[in-house]
Amino acid sequence: MIKIQFVAALICSAVVISYSASGQEAKSDTSVITYDKEYFIKYDPLTLLDMLQRVPGVQTILDSNRRQGGGGTSSGGQQERGFGSGGDQILINNKRLAGKANNIDSTLQRISAAQVQRVEIIRGASGGLDVQSQGLVVNIIMDEGASTSSTFWKLGGRYSDGYVFSPEMQLSHNGSAENIDYILGVEAKQGQHIEHRDDTFYTPAGVVKNKSERKTDNLYKTLRFNANLTYSPESGDELRLNGQFEPGKYTKLEPRFSENVGSAREFKNWGESQTSEKWEIGGDYTKKIVGLGTWKTLFIANRDRINKQELFENILGVGNVPIFKNNQFRVKKEKILRSSLTMVIGNNHIIEVGGEAAINNFNKLFTSQDFSAGAYSLSVNDDVTVKENRYEIFANHTYNISPKMVLQSSLIGEFSKISSLTVPLAGGNIQKSTNFKFLKPRFDFRYDFSERDQLRVSVEKKVSQLDFQNFVATYDVSNDVLRLGNTGIVPEKSWNYNLTYEHRLPNDAGALQVELFYRDLTDYIELVDFTKFSDGSGAPIPRAKIIPISKSGNIASAHAYGIKTTGSLRLGFVGLPEAVVSVNHVWEDTNVMDQFSGIQRPFKWKADHEVKFNFRHDITDLGLSYGFNGTIKGQNGRYEINEVASTDNGGLYEAFAELKVWNGFKLILKFEHITPLKYTTDVKVYKDHVRYNEISQLETGNWNYVKEYSVHLQGTF
Repeated sequence: MIKIQFVAALICSAVVISYSASGQEAKSDTSVITYDKEYFIKYDPLTLLDMLQRVPGVQTILDSNRRQGGGGTSSGGQQERGFGSGGDQILINNKRLAGKANNIDSTLQRISAAQVQRVEIIRGASGGLDVQSQGLVVNIIMDEGASTSSTFWKLGGRYSDGYVFSPEMQLSHNGSAENIDYILGVEAKQGQHIEHRDDTFYTPAGVVKNKSERKTDNLYKTLRFNANLTYSPESGDELRLNGQFEPGKYTKLEPRFSENVGSAREFKNWGESQTSEKWEIGGDYTKKIVGLGTWKTLFIANRDRINKQELFENILGVGNVPIFKNNQFRVKKEKILRSSLTMVIGNNHIIEVGGEAAINNFNKLFTSQDFSAGAYSLSVNDDVTVKENRYEIFANHTYNISPKMVLQSSLIGEFSKISSLTVPLAGGNIQKSTNFKFLKPRFDFRYDFSERDQLRVSVEKKVSQLDFQNFVATYDVSNDVLRLGNTGIVPEKSWNYNLTYEHRLPNDAGALQVELFYRDLTDYIELVDFTKFSDGSGAPIPRAKIIPISKSGNIASAHAYGIKTTGSLRLGFVGLPEAVVSVNHVWEDTNVMDQFSGIQRPFKWKADHEVKFNFRHDITDLGLSYGFNGTIKGQNGRYEINEVASTDNGGLYEAFAELKVWNGFKLILKFEHITPLKYTTDVKVYKDHVRYNEISQLETGNWNYVKEYSVHLQGTF
C-alpha cells in the first residue's frame, strides 16, 4: 500500500513542480481549452480517436467511457436505462450520441480526422451542453459545408500465448455532400480470452486436503453493422440518425481437474454456448425557434437477446456423464423519448426545461436440471417478466454570475412503476407492482481563480436504477453457486458531495486535479440474509434444520469518502515535448454493515487504493508512437452467507507501438497482460452460516491471464 501511495505522490508532485515544461500551444478562455486542427498536423492522424489520444488528460476519459459502454452511465455493472442528464463526457457539436449499443466510443474510430474542426476541453459547469458534468467534458466540433469522402480500414487480430490467432476486420466509409454527413461501418471480430485458475483446499488447521485446476477458454465472435446520418438544412435545424445491428456467438470450454490427497485425479468439464442479437435505432432533432430558444428531442429503440446453455459433466473412462445443465433465455427492450427547450435569458441565464419517458421490458427464463439415473429432472424454474414505465420532468438553470463564476442547478422529478411476474417451479404465479417517486436536485459551482486555477463544487442526489438481473435466479460459475432472484429490491439513494481543485500548467504542459468526495447512501444494494432462524410462532429453529438463504437486497445505510488525484505532465523539461505521462490515484474508504456477520466492513470488491498510469511518446519525425499503461489495485473482499474472501490484485500492464509505413498506412502492435498474474484470493468457508463462526475449510485460488499480442494494419483511401 505504501508503494502505491509513493508512486502516485511522486508523479503528481512532478506535475506541480515542473512549471518550466514546454509543449504545444492550446488556446484557452479559462473554462474552455481549444485544440485547433493545426495542433494535430504533425501527428498526421487518421481518425478522431487518433486526435483525442494526443490531448493531455483525455486518455483517462477514453478509458472510463470504454468501461462504461459509452452510452449512459454504469451502476453496479449495468448500463443505465434512459438518457438522463449525466452520462457521456465526450460530445459531438455539443450533443451526445443518441445511442447505447451504437455509442460514442465505437464512433470515435469511424470519424475521419479530416472532418474535425477542433477539440474543446470544457472544465466544470457550462451551459449549452447536452450533459451535466462536474469534471471535464470533451466536445468535438465538426467541419461544416465541406464535401469530403474517405474510407477507413483496419485488419489484424489478437494472439493468446499458446492458443489460436483471432482475426479482426473493420471497414467504415464517411463523407458529406451538401447538407448531409454520413458514416457507414462494418466490423467482424473474433476474440479469445484465456484464464488459468488453480485452487488449494485446506482443513481448518491448515493441512492440504485437495487441489484443483481450471483452464478456461472463452471464444467470442461478433459481426457489427452501424450507420450514422446527419442532416443540416439551411434553416439551422439538425437531424441525426444512427443504427446498429450486432449478432454474436460465444462458447466456453473449462476443463477442471481435482485431486483429493491420497486419491486419483478426477476430471470434469464446464461448457457454455451462447448466441446473441442486438439491434438499435436512435436519433435526435434540434430546431431553433426564433424568440424562444432551441428545442431538442432524442429518441431510441433497442432490443438485446441472449440464449445460453450451460453443461457441467464428469469426464470418465466410459465417456462424459452429465451432472446438471442450465438454460437461460433473456430479452431486454427499451424505448426512450427525451425532449427539452433551452432558452437564453439576458446575458447571464440559460434555462432548460423538458421531460423524458422510458419504457423498458425485461424477460428472463432460467432453468436448471439435475442428471440422475440416466435422465434429467427439473430442479429450478425461474421465469420473470418485468416492465418499467419511467418518466422524468426536469429543469436546468445556468447562471453566469461573473466571468469567473458559474452556478448550475437542476431539479429532476422521477416517477416510475415497475411490475413483475414470476413463474416459480412450484406454487402459483407471483405478481408485484411498485410505484416510485423521487426528487433529485443538483448544484454545480465553478470559480476560476485565474486562467489556470479552478475550484469546482458539486452537490447531487442520485437514485440508482434497479438491475433486473437481480430479479431472477442465475448461476455463478466462478464460485459454483446458484444466485436466487429477488423482485423486492428498491432503488439505492445517495447524496454525493464533491470539492475539486484543478491547476493547469502554462503552454499545455500538464494539469493537476485533486477531488475530495463523500457519498451518503441509503437502501444500499448488496447480498442480504433471507435465512429464517425462527418459525411462524417466533420459536428458534434448530441449527440442523436451518437453510441459509442470501439474495441481492437493500441495506439501510452505507457511506464512502475519499480523494481522487489526477495528474498529466508533458515531458518538455527533459527534452521530450511530445511525451505525456498521466496518473490517476483514488483512495476511497467504504463502510457498510455486513448482513451475515453483523460487523462493519468495506463494500464488496472495493479496494481502498487504485492507481492507473499512462505514458505516450510521439516521435513525429519518424512517424513512431509508443507507450504503456497499467493498473495497480489494493486488496478487496467478497462477503457471502458462508464465505469471506480476501483478494490481492496483481497489476495489469500493457504496452503498444504505432509506426507509419508505406502510403500512410499505420502498423499497430500491442502487448497485453505483460505480467499474467491477475489476482490471488484467500477464502474462509464456514460450515453453514458465517454467524456460527465454524470454519469447515480454507481455500487459496490463483487466477492467471495468458499473455496476449495483437497486430493491426490500418489506413484510409
